[in-house]
Amino acid sequence: MNFVILDLEWNSSYSKKYKGFMSEIIEFGAVRFNEDFEVIDTFSMLVAPQVSKKLTGKVKELTNISNEELAKGGATYTRVLSKFKKYLGSDVLLTWGTCDILALMENTRYYEKTDRVDFISQYCDLQVYCAEMLGVYNAGKQLGLAPAAELIGIDPAEYVAHRALQDSMLSMTIFKNLYNPEKFPKYLETAEELHYRLTFKSYYLTDLENPLVNKSEFTMYCGKCGSKLTPLTDWVVKSKGFNAVLLCEQCGQKMSGKIKFKINYNGMSIKKKLTPIIDDDAGEAPNEEGGEE
Repeated sequence: MNFVILDLEWNSSYSKKYKGFMSEIIEFGAVRFNEDFEVIDTFSMLVAPQVSKKLTGKVKELTNISNEELAKGGATYTRVLSKFKKYLGSDVLLTWGTCDILALMENTRYYEKTDRVDFISQYCDLQVYCAEMLGVYNAGKQLGLAPAAELIGIDPAEYVAHRALQDSMLSMTIFKNLYNPEKFPKYLETAEELHYRLTFKSYYLTDLENPLVNKSEFTMYCGKCGSKLTPLTDWVVKSKGFNAVLLCEQCGQKMSGKIKFKINYNGMSIKKKLTPIIDDDAGEAPNEEGGEE
C-alpha cells in the first residue's frame, strides 16, 4: 500500500459568479511513500489564480508566494488537477483535516461544474486519525499540524510552514510516529463516503410523530431531588426543539423543559435542558439535565 499526503494553499478570492468569497487554490503539494515510510516521490505545482489575480496580504505573508511568481510559474487549475489525478492513481489519499478536500471540491465545482472527487480511491482524514492516536480527539476543536508535531517531540520550525509540500512532509513525519497498521484501516473511506459526509446537512426533528423521535426521551427528572417530572402542558415545537412546562411534585418547582433531536452524519444527538420557572422572590439558578448523547 502506498500513501499520498496532499496539502493545498489557497487565497480568499471574491467570485462575481458566486457573489461571495471562495478558497481559490494557488498551490498543490504532495508526498508519496510506502508503508515503511520511504519517500517514493513528491508533487509540487503552483496554480495561476483566475478568480482574483491578487493575493491577500495575509496569504503573501504566510506563504511567501508572490503575485509575480504565480503569474509566471503557475498553471491553470484544470491542468494541475489533471496532473495530480494521474499522480495519485489508486494510492490512499490523506489530508490534515477536510479543509483541503472542501477547497478541492469548491475549485472543481467552479472550473469543472462538479464537486465530485471520484478520482480518490481511498481517503483518510489524518487530523482525526492522529488526534485519536494521541488521545486528544475533540469533535469541537481541531488539532493543528504544529501542535500535533510538538506533542510527539517534533519541532515544526524545521519545516517551512504554509508551503504545501513542506506541510505534506511534516504531516508524513507525524503520521510515521503514530502509524498503527492494525487500527489504520478503520479510518479509511471511499470517495462516495467522503462526499456524502462532507455534503450532508444536519437537521432537527420537529415532528412529534416522526418514528425517529423516541418518546421515552421526553421523560425528565428533577435536578435537585431526582423525581420524575410531570408535564403540565403538551410538548410543542419552538426554536427547533420540543418545549413543555413540567412540575416536580416533590419540590413543588415548575420548570421549562426543552428537548432537541438533531440528525448528524454519524447519527442522532439529543440535547435536553431544564430551566426553573422562577417567581420574582425566588433565587434559584437554572439547571440543566443531560446533554449530548
